[in-house]
Amino acid sequence: MDIAEFEDLIDRLGEDLSRWPAGQRQAAEELVASSTAARGLYEEAQALRRALAGPPVRAPAGLADRIVAAAGELEKEAASRGEGETADEPAALAHPGSVLPALLLVICLLPALAAPEPQRAQPHGASPIGVML
Repeated sequence: MDIAEFEDLIDRLGEDLSRWPAGQRQAAEELVASSTAARGLYEEAQALRRALAGPPVRAPAGLADRIVAAAGELEKEAASRGEGETADEPAALAHPGSVLPALLLVICLLPALAAPEPQRAQPHGASPIGVML
C-alpha cells in the first residue's frame, strides 16, 4: 500500500483501522508503522474525527440582533451626517457598502444559529435506523 491509496482509504473507510477489511487493515498498519507521512495522515484524520465529534460551535445569543442593530446605527449615522443623501436618495441607497457586510454576516450566521442538535454516536455494529418490535 502506498500513501495515496492509504489516504483514499482513510477518506472512504474512516480513521478507525479496526473497521477496515483485514487485508487493507494489515497493510495500513504496516504503512503507518514504517512511514512518517502515513502516520501524519493517520493522526490528522484522528484529530479531525475528534473535532467533529465535539459539541457544535454556536453563535452567542442575540448575535444576529446585535449585527442588525449595528447596521441600523451605521445607517442612522450616515443619514444624520447627510452623506450622499438627497431628497430622492436615502443614505442606505447612497452607501450600500455600509450595510451590506453586516447583512452578509447575518445571512452566514443564520444556519449556525438554527443548527440541529448533534446525533448521538451509535454503538459499534448498531444500525442508525431503530427497529421497534
